[in-house]
Amino acid sequence: MIEDVKAQNELVSVVEQYVRLDKRSSSNLFGLCPFHAEKTPSFSVSPTKQIYYCFGCHKGGDVIHFIMDIEKMSYPDAIRYLAERAGIQIPEPDDIEWQARQERRKRLQMICLEAARQFYRNLISPHGERIRIYLQNRGLHTSTSTRFGLGFALDEWDGLLNHLKGLGYTDEEELLQSGLFKRGKNEHLYDLFRNRLMFPIFDAMGRIIAFGGRVIDDSMPKYINSPETPIYSKGRHLYALNLAKSSKQNHLLIVEGYMDAIALHQAGIRQTVASLGTALTENQAQLLRKYTEQVIIAYDADAAGQAATLRSLDVLAKKGLKVSVLQVPDGQDPDSYIRDYGPERFHALMDRSLPLLDYKLFSAKKESTINGELDPIIYQEQACAILAREQNAIVRELYANQLAEELQASPESVLIEIDRRRNKGSDETARHHEAVQQEKTTIRTQPDSAVTREELYLLGLIATEPSLVQTIDISPEDFSKGPVQNLAAEMLKRANSGDLTPSMLIDLCEGQTIQEKPLPDLMARVCMRLEDLFGQQDLEKAAEEQLWKQRKKKLRCRLDEIRCDLGTVDNPEQQTCLKNELLEVTRQLTRLKQKMGPEPEEKESKT
Repeated sequence: MIEDVKAQNELVSVVEQYVRLDKRSSSNLFGLCPFHAEKTPSFSVSPTKQIYYCFGCHKGGDVIHFIMDIEKMSYPDAIRYLAERAGIQIPEPDDIEWQARQERRKRLQMICLEAARQFYRNLISPHGERIRIYLQNRGLHTSTSTRFGLGFALDEWDGLLNHLKGLGYTDEEELLQSGLFKRGKNEHLYDLFRNRLMFPIFDAMGRIIAFGGRVIDDSMPKYINSPETPIYSKGRHLYALNLAKSSKQNHLLIVEGYMDAIALHQAGIRQTVASLGTALTENQAQLLRKYTEQVIIAYDADAAGQAATLRSLDVLAKKGLKVSVLQVPDGQDPDSYIRDYGPERFHALMDRSLPLLDYKLFSAKKESTINGELDPIIYQEQACAILAREQNAIVRELYANQLAEELQASPESVLIEIDRRRNKGSDETARHHEAVQQEKTTIRTQPDSAVTREELYLLGLIATEPSLVQTIDISPEDFSKGPVQNLAAEMLKRANSGDLTPSMLIDLCEGQTIQEKPLPDLMARVCMRLEDLFGQQDLEKAAEEQLWKQRKKKLRCRLDEIRCDLGTVDNPEQQTCLKNELLEVTRQLTRLKQKMGPEPEEKESKT
């Protein structure tokens, strides 16, 4: 099934949906890498091998791994995505309830899609003129409105309801579950959104799952949002992430509202998402972590916005995100600031974003300032409490020195106050911290899996020319123990049956790492460079040469291990066994050298 999915999704056609490719060599296509910012193309695609590799950021793999990397999907989700793209039916689990849930989700998504289409038709019709003028006055271009799917809900109680029923969506419970309708006192359904500018909410994959509606006059409430539904949970999604995830920036910018996000995208700041509320949730932080390691928060400058910023900071930091805060001056929101001063000034604000601790201390100082005067007692209490929660001792000391200058106190006295608050922590917190540190130490001391470039070359050569296994004497034992040996065993089995390609080899690498590097990336690089390394050489000779080098390295490594053991073993019997093995390994190494003759010249220092 997986090979069928790959066969029906030719790599070049998939990649060209994201990257403009040009012919740069006799066999490969090149383009600007979609995974990192660059000016000179280093992203290479091999149509014959059906693999890609970037010589800049070192990402590589087959069509499945490309979708995993570009869409931030899991391996199973990427296969489903490609299967759907190719019209291939993936066998579903035999769980009737699961099938019913999936069918319901698809129906609700279709209802939302049809609703968005109707809202858009309303917007471009004569009924939507007032909304179009409003958007123009807000500085939005027609192309921007179209890109975000903006629409208009007519001032009717059942306009959308009747439209959807006319399309065959007549199940009232299903319509109610879409979040687009409410049930009145007479038990009849009515449209939730009426006389409002409509903002479709997309999930990360670009499927419409909910809506926000805004009035353009002074009536209340200003905004109405879809309720929780089987396909939408406000705390699990981010507005405009479907567009922002393709940005090549190394960070994401988080704003509060729909209009803020849309205005920033129009201004070219396409790494912007909106939090669909005020304070970020852990689920949203986890979602952000899938796409970036760094976020900038740019919430409104009013009191509510600043409070939301403070609540969100720790949620993001706990997920391992590097957090900074952009402060929009004069009580403005990002949308109005862009309209008043332009994108260049906003970029300057982004460059001056405050790191996490700086912003917390800034906020503490602001709260401690009463009638223009700083209350040092309140400030030192809040500031010391903030620094006491910082785990890095060096960072604590650096900020303690700054705080001491502000308070005109000695750094020692500030550190004493910080430590006093840290020591007040519960025993349970201390035990938890100790357990975490112990776990980190255990992980850190685990040795990396050993791997040589020779065995990676062998894997690539055999995947390119599977018939080599019929002419060279090779077995899984020739490879390093661990992931590479397991991979070699499966690869050799497939090569013997004639069912092996570079793309299949990379697929077999899925989920494995070597020396903290993803094995699919390493193998993609090797397969891409085989022509450079062995292009003028007979492949059989090249494979024999790499096999000879690999066996020699394994024997030398074993000699070093035996000599080390001889220096630590006191038991005479064990020493005799080790000496006998030392003699045998030395003989094997001599025979190997005699068989191959002078050692071939090294072509490359590292993979």
